[in-house]
Amino acid sequence: MPSPQISPPLSPVLPSRTNEPQNTHSMITRAKAGVFKRRTFVAPTVSGLPKSTKDALLRPEWFSAMQEELTALHHNHTWVLTPLPPGVTPIGCKWIFKIKYNTDGSFQRNKARLVAKGFHQEPGLDYFETFSPVIKLVTIRLILTLALQRNWYVNQIDINNAFLYGDLEESVYMVQPPGFITGNSNTVCKLNKAIYDLKQAPRSWFHMLSTTLCSLGFSSNISDTSLFIHFKNDIILFVFIYVDDILITGNSTTIIQSLITDLSKHFGLKNIGRLHYFLGVKAHWTSDGGLHLSQTKYIHDLLHKANMGSSKPQPTPMLSTSCLTKDATTAFDDPSLYRSVVGSLQYLLITRT
Repeated sequence: MPSPQISPPLSPVLPSRTNEPQNTHSMITRAKAGVFKRRTFVAPTVSGLPKSTKDALLRPEWFSAMQEELTALHHNHTWVLTPLPPGVTPIGCKWIFKIKYNTDGSFQRNKARLVAKGFHQEPGLDYFETFSPVIKLVTIRLILTLALQRNWYVNQIDINNAFLYGDLEESVYMVQPPGFITGNSNTVCKLNKAIYDLKQAPRSWFHMLSTTLCSLGFSSNISDTSLFIHFKNDIILFVFIYVDDILITGNSTTIIQSLITDLSKHFGLKNIGRLHYFLGVKAHWTSDGGLHLSQTKYIHDLLHKANMGSSKPQPTPMLSTSCLTKDATTAFDDPSLYRSVVGSLQYLLITRT
């Protein structure tokens, strides 16, 4: 009986490993251009930040930034030096240092800001009302859509040291800025204007700005009090406010520039020009008049903040088979960073929907 013939094992049919694209459309893709490496983004480092106020005072570039901040405070008559009244405990203050970058990641300037320790304030004593409205995200989408449909110019301005313009109704005493102390230890600053991190500062600033806009012929919208509207003859203007970031649009570019000139008489401002970066959203205007919004920079800055810039992407944020228990892991060693990252993720979610 002849022995059975054993067939050789079949070789698996492997897909072609050629790098040639298999499509025929006219779009020039990365594969057609011969680019097969994964894109990488490098977040800017902040290694140049001072470790303390004493460190900043010894570095000329940061000492200059601190003097610039104090010059703005004195020019605005933010406080007067006075002896501390008996029985009054002054609130503290501190310096905050930040390196500001352009939207392309390049260095812009060193920023030193003097902020009050608002957690030292006592309700009913040195502050009362604190709420300040900001523009709703749905209102921003609505007005931008209207501006695109009507081919309106969207102008962006930024108020310099916005909170310094808010008048205080309460008597607030603050210690002198660290590193710039005049007189004896009993000499303190009696605040005439609000400064950053005072509990009533946002409300005071919004009240000042809204009063100014109303004097220029604007009226606040009922459904969104941070949207100001101006109708006169055939002129339509919209101003929407998010703290110190302001967008202006309407059917007359000349009137928009006239409004900016009028505002510059009341506040120190920077005319940024056409909308390009607002609330963490980068705006790119296309050649056909369209508007492309992206949050690439905001996302990569957030990854860098959480020390996850080099992490690999995953389709899901965690394993679906993980079993969570109350005592599974130790507590996070930096609660403020955790809260900041979670808040940033929430903001990222609501601005992308």
